[in-house]
Amino acid sequence: MNGLGLSRAYFLTVAAPAFDAAFPALTSRMAAGLVGNGSECFGYDDEISMDHDWGIDFFIWLAGQDRESIEPVRQWKRELFAQHPPPYPRTQSAYGASIGVMTAGDFYTQLIGYPEGPQTIPQWRLVPEENLAMSVNGAVFTDRGGEFSHTRSYLLQYYPEDLRKKKLAAKCMAIAQTGQYNFNRCVRRQDWVTVRTVLARFTDNVISMVFLLNKVFRPYYKWAFRRLAELPILGAPCAELLRRMALTGGFDSQSVAALESAIGEICAAMIKELQNQRLASSDDWFMTTQGEEIQRTIADDWLRSLPAQYE
Repeated sequence: MNGLGLSRAYFLTVAAPAFDAAFPALTSRMAAGLVGNGSECFGYDDEISMDHDWGIDFFIWLAGQDRESIEPVRQWKRELFAQHPPPYPRTQSAYGASIGVMTAGDFYTQLIGYPEGPQTIPQWRLVPEENLAMSVNGAVFTDRGGEFSHTRSYLLQYYPEDLRKKKLAAKCMAIAQTGQYNFNRCVRRQDWVTVRTVLARFTDNVISMVFLLNKVFRPYYKWAFRRLAELPILGAPCAELLRRMALTGGFDSQSVAALESAIGEICAAMIKELQNQRLASSDDWFMTTQGEEIQRTIADDWLRSLPAQYE
């Protein structure tokens, strides 16, 4: 069962008509939906998800001018759920996110710190990427005033291009340092704990780079790989290579050769895509070259002055 679909159906058939009858003065400016924290907001909920913080629910986002109506709408929603219990009422754990009634600006402020989204590169850099992913996931069931969707549309335009380039440059450097350089050296030293660390960091940076190449915000780590496999640019092939690496059980010579082969395939695919997007032109196999090349194309003086390996 999909919590997002169930919540949409309940809102449209039960809640929306009741809201219009109860608050006719607010109907032209309100928005509603299910966005933010929770597997159902990414469409990834399953039977395992149902043990906590899962079930039918929805946000109501009011316009800033209607702030005084928040508490009456909250009370109305409590009464609606009591009078018309959803077939799968949402449970909430001690640490689960609450879903309620607030202004559109307050929703974005709580999640990313800015009511209309970050406006400058320093502001963008302060927001955790997983929070940006949560700010544009899920679904807006209705938005009659447009305020909520205006900010959502702005965020969906993605990072400023200079910041995307800075992040890509840093990922190139990290991928080269972990997979192309230190993996083999740590194997030769038989430093197996660090080998595992190197592979984990390589994997994490590859996943991040594919999201950057797709201009899609990377979600919370639990869902990053699953979302990766759905991305149109390098998503499926990189996901398969990373899955193959994860299933390689040991560090005998055959396994190490298989891991090095997968690392090489991933890096070659990354370099080709950087060329496709005209972000880099070098064919050098060592991805520090592409990272430094991308760094030099950044227009913002301050970002360009940072070391290439820094995001």
